[in-house]
Amino acid sequence: MRPASRADADGFVPSITGSLRTSVLYFWLATAARRVRRTGNKHSTMLIHTSVKTSVHESFHEPLARFQESVQDRIQDLDPRILGELEGLWKRENAAVPAGEFGLAPVDFDEVLEMLPSVLSESRIIIDNATSRERLDYEGQPVVAIAIGGNTLSRGLTLEGLAVSYFVRSVSAYDSLLQMARWFGYRSGYEDLPRIWLTEELRGWFRHLATVETEIRRDIDRYMAGNDTPTSFAVRIRTHPSLLVTSAAKMADAVEVYSAFGGRRIQTHFFDVSPSAVEDNLSALRGLISSLDADHIRVEADGRHSRYLWRNAGYKAVTRFLREYSYHPESFESSNDVLIEYIEKRVRQSELLTWNIAIVGKPTGDPSATVDLGHGIAPGRVVRSRLEGDVVDIKTLMSRRDAALDLNLSKVSKEQPLTEEEIFTLRRVQLPHTGLLVLYVIDKDSAPNSKRPSSGTKRVALDAPDDLVGFGLVFPPADGEDSQAKHTYVSADLSGIEIEEIDDAELDALEHEELP
Repeated sequence: MRPASRADADGFVPSITGSLRTSVLYFWLATAARRVRRTGNKHSTMLIHTSVKTSVHESFHEPLARFQESVQDRIQDLDPRILGELEGLWKRENAAVPAGEFGLAPVDFDEVLEMLPSVLSESRIIIDNATSRERLDYEGQPVVAIAIGGNTLSRGLTLEGLAVSYFVRSVSAYDSLLQMARWFGYRSGYEDLPRIWLTEELRGWFRHLATVETEIRRDIDRYMAGNDTPTSFAVRIRTHPSLLVTSAAKMADAVEVYSAFGGRRIQTHFFDVSPSAVEDNLSALRGLISSLDADHIRVEADGRHSRYLWRNAGYKAVTRFLREYSYHPESFESSNDVLIEYIEKRVRQSELLTWNIAIVGKPTGDPSATVDLGHGIAPGRVVRSRLEGDVVDIKTLMSRRDAALDLNLSKVSKEQPLTEEEIFTLRRVQLPHTGLLVLYVIDKDSAPNSKRPSSGTKRVALDAPDDLVGFGLVFPPADGEDSQAKHTYVSADLSGIEIEEIDDAELDALEHEELP
């Protein structure tokens, strides 16, 4: 799809085979389906973006034109092989994204086939780059176009009626990648039809960028809830081993960010479900249990939960478990290096030397619904379905109630649930230097709760190879300045920012100035 090296760019000829062939055929099918529906944008565009080199863009024109002519002729001759290929492709894609999920009616292949000849006859191949004479023009009659280009397409030009993107170009920085994210999204009237072909590497990069954006929004929400101002904090940006945040010149004022967890609750919600990781985590939990003193255990049940609770365990048992636990690479803040470094810094300040450790399970009288962890510990599995998508994300593992399970709540009103702030206030008084580790064994077959109203995000069965181990950490507020652990984030250096103060008299005059 692109030259192997710069030296191969001149004379390069792409092959219209494999995934490129499939994507082009699907574009014509999707365009025909939109004509059957008569909804949405009147234009229909496919993007091919493989290189920034204009010579590579030009090389696509002739092979695509020959392919288009061949498909036209074969459909006109009712060639059973091309008709079978098109029908099979249409049925597979319809099954992958059902139209009914968006309130749309499915389009039968016969209806699509009826529209295909006119779509093919109107389809144009347009090279749009800095040197091309013919450019995309959406003024006037409906356009059906396969657009091949580079920076003009990735840095600002809006592609009307975008239905298919074929994207294999590598990038080096977040900001370049973010420009290209405009190609994603829902398209009014044909939400079920857009498709994107891209490499596994780019798929991972876009997922990482979505994580970065989510974390930035989360940080901003947290700061807005307090009394911070834009000059007292700098938004953190998670780094990536293969991508720059932006160009080196724009990173002159970037500094490494450190994390502090005092007065916070951290929990796992991303999970690595590879068989080795699942087995390692169950082994890490069993190892933790075997290291704990059986004389310090307390067993509780309240009808909704059963709990095993160990008090005053040494911090090394916790750091050993964290070191042996296999994290998902996209786990937000939950990574062993950062958490262990943070705990050990607090230990050097004579804090977090002792921990309370709990296993929270679902009470059950059925032994088959429990998991034997050894030493007489057999909690009931908890149920946590996952969000639909490629990454196993359960969203929420730990309840707020579980963050207070080692506290004395006898003097707390049971009429109103405790707030997060109230829990940490109690912890500062009762257990000012003690951390809490809460563990869960999650049923590998966890299914969505059909009785719970939908929040707009689709949940599916967990479908893991074995039961998963999740955990939550509750850190008491630090006595003094919170210790900090080095993290994989950068932010802007605000130390040199000077605020120009407005003179009070001048401000008063401005506020009372009479308007003309």
